Amino acid sequence: MIRKILNKVFQGLVCGIPLFIVLGIFDYRFHNYFWKDLDSFRIIPGIRMFDFFSILDGYLALLFVVFFILLAMKEILMDKGSKWINLPIALIIVGGIVELFTYIQIEPSIKSFWFQSYLNYANPILLFFVLVFGVKNEKLFKSLKKAFFITFSIFGGIILFKYFTDLLPGANKDFLGRLVWPYIDPFVSMKAESANWLAYLFGPMIILAAVNLVEKTKEKMGLRKYALEFLTIAISGMILVLTKSYTGLFVVFFIIAYLVFAYLPRDKRKFFWLGIVVLLIVGIASQYHTEKFQILLGNYKKANSIERRIQIYEFNFDAFLDHPLKGIGLGNYQSYFRENQIAYLENMIPEEEIPPHPHNLIVNFWSDLGIFGLMAIFAMYIMVIFNILKEFNSPDKNLYLLVFFYFLGHGLLDLPYGLEENSILFWIILSFIFIRRYFSHAKE
Repeated sequence: MIRKILNKVFQGLVCGIPLFIVLGIFDYRFHNYFWKDLDSFRIIPGIRMFDFFSILDGYLALLFVVFFILLAMKEILMDKGSKWINLPIALIIVGGIVELFTYIQIEPSIKSFWFQSYLNYANPILLFFVLVFGVKNEKLFKSLKKAFFITFSIFGGIILFKYFTDLLPGANKDFLGRLVWPYIDPFVSMKAESANWLAYLFGPMIILAAVNLVEKTKEKMGLRKYALEFLTIAISGMILVLTKSYTGLFVVFFIIAYLVFAYLPRDKRKFFWLGIVVLLIVGIASQYHTEKFQILLGNYKKANSIERRIQIYEFNFDAFLDHPLKGIGLGNYQSYFRENQIAYLENMIPEEEIPPHPHNLIVNFWSDLGIFGLMAIFAMYIMVIFNILKEFNSPDKNLYLLVFFYFLGHGLLDLPYGLEENSILFWIILSFIFIRRYFSHAKE
């Protein structure tokens, strides 16, 4: 009886993850304005977010507790379906241990070692294992995906309502007119922060919904059964376009094109290439006169994002040559950049534009965890790309590889990993690859 109740509680907690990711975003972004008095009840009084009294982390802590109780009761099946990910995770753990004993904080301390370890690695990886070993019911897996679609459709609807009405508190757009809300400064003012953070959330949702559509077509469901996926794609796609995240748009376009090409009959593929050309022309034409696009062309008084990226990557390369084994250290990147750019760059980047991260997923893993982090993320890239190519002609493709590839693709020019919600989503989508593989093996 107790086992059944705990199983139901665990399944309910799993399906609540997407909701609490979104609630966690609002908790962090709007906490200082609406419920800051709750700080007195937190475990660590000086920290307004990301301790076990934050809404997201408290929820995950409860999920972990229930999981480990079920594990102790041998209700959780430990299978061998996640073999290839063991190497990257082992390298991350070794890198974290090495950092623990060699870490030197660079002042000013902007991000602490312990919180970066917890937010970006310990918590997300633990959640990965909870899902891989806990979601052994195909109905639960479908319910979890459905929860993501419903939650992010509602979340996206609220964002679009704010964009078109500006009736909710906080900055709506950045100086380029890019959609940013609810990513506002959580401490000082309600000014806009990065529009790319929205892309990191809604880009994967588009791919996940598209993959689910393909999965459903195999089961030959009625048209009404696809409504939630189409709604998710429409809302998420609109948000991605409004963020003007060209990297995100390109990666989504590339993955969807791959997906269509893989399932299109050979005699229809000539129309596919024609469609690609038309979509590219329409996309460029629709963006050509926007300020963001003109900046990319160099028609703006400030350095554009490409020029800044080049400077950041020059800095990253020189920093790597100086510290190839140890990296820069968890949470140290921004302070290290401020302290050393005069030695690495000909033209200094202004204080207000000093990057908080290296704008590259591979470099970020090296910066945080040194050579072990670098080997870990390289292993992920190699293994995911190898599996995608291996399964291209397979009738039972694991399409969640494509969803996860969004992070790897976008990660070549930016960092869809730095915030807690991004790190958690990164490892959740990675877990979907192995959950899907488990069900495929179970049917054989």
